[in-house]
Amino acid sequence: MSLPESNDAPTPQRRGPSKPVTGLAVERVLERSLSIMSLVFGAQAVPIAMAQSPSLRPSWALLMLVLVFGSFLVLVVAGFVGRFVPYVASITCVVFVVALATWPFAFPDLTQVQPSGPWLWYVCNMVLAAAVFAFSTWVATAYLFIIPGLFFYVRQTPAGGGVAPGQAALDASYAIVLGAAVLILVSLLRRAAQSVDIAQSAAVSRYSEAVRQHATELERVQVDSIVHDGVLTAFISAGKADTPRARSLAAAMAKTSMDRLGEAMAGHGAADLPVPLIDVHERIREAMAQLDTEAEISDARLVPAMLLPADIAEALGDATIQAVVNSCQHAGDGASRYIQVRAVGGVAEIVVADDGAGYDTSVKSERLGVRVSILERVNGIGGVAAITSAPGHGTVVTLRWASESEPADRAMAVRV
Repeated sequence: MSLPESNDAPTPQRRGPSKPVTGLAVERVLERSLSIMSLVFGAQAVPIAMAQSPSLRPSWALLMLVLVFGSFLVLVVAGFVGRFVPYVASITCVVFVVALATWPFAFPDLTQVQPSGPWLWYVCNMVLAAAVFAFSTWVATAYLFIIPGLFFYVRQTPAGGGVAPGQAALDASYAIVLGAAVLILVSLLRRAAQSVDIAQSAAVSRYSEAVRQHATELERVQVDSIVHDGVLTAFISAGKADTPRARSLAAAMAKTSMDRLGEAMAGHGAADLPVPLIDVHERIREAMAQLDTEAEISDARLVPAMLLPADIAEALGDATIQAVVNSCQHAGDGASRYIQVRAVGGVAEIVVADDGAGYDTSVKSERLGVRVSILERVNGIGGVAAITSAPGHGTVVTLRWASESEPADRAMAVRV
């Protein structure tokens, strides 16, 4: 049996709010708020504007009514649609400046004191809010003082009611206070959204870098394992080959190892189809036949029906074969070996045992076969490996992998 090669790194699932607070989302909320504000303030000013229209020059009254309230309606639509809001808001601001600046000349009799102030006062705050969307912060701040200052002048003219400077300053101050509140609120919300965007971008960058590092580490472990399990084993077999059959077997092992190494370097992904545990048993049995080693393996009929992901099955099979190779190399002559493949409660378990020389597990092993081909390989797939050994008492290598549905307390500590 030949399992597919894989060097794909598992991609962790990123968790987070389904609708994160970003600059775009906040801007959309602010634009719709401006639309509602334009609708409310515009509707409030319509009856007052219509009441003052008979006293105004007909041409001026008609033109300003169309321009001012028309720009409000377009701004309402643009805000809800979420397009061209800055452009429409800038036009609204310019139209309002023109209307307010020409108000003193809008009446036929320029010397007659009007009984009330301009109807433009009732939409002044809305226009100041539109300036926040139309211009930069500094330009909007300047506009915040230009409009009240112009209104302060108009309010003292006969067309504006001819009020005292104190009353005119009081009316202008209301516009400054409310306009400043809108400017500060919008600026704070935008700054907060920008901070969130920056933090989110940094988190995504760190996440991507972690995924790349994880993929690189998995590829390193896989290539190291292939080199040790296949290439070095093929060299050892070739060195010991003293018959035509042995030499042919060594050549086949070398070709297989080079093919696997080439596939790993090319980045071929693993198949998504699950692999039965019995196929892992069969692959181990075939490998034992190729290695020409005396090892007893459990009866295939006793292997329960259990499906493993392709990469899991491959890693368990490779680690098992390497454990047998290590036993052949270090257990000593005359040592017997036993391999058991089983599954208990959704946990796949493979045990490789021998009664050979053994070694002291309290001394950290630097063997590539143990560290790379067994421990790192099994840990890389989320499994656990335990090596129990003592001088003169043989070695037992236990490999386990539990499906995601299994409880965590089935995990087994790794002892080396």
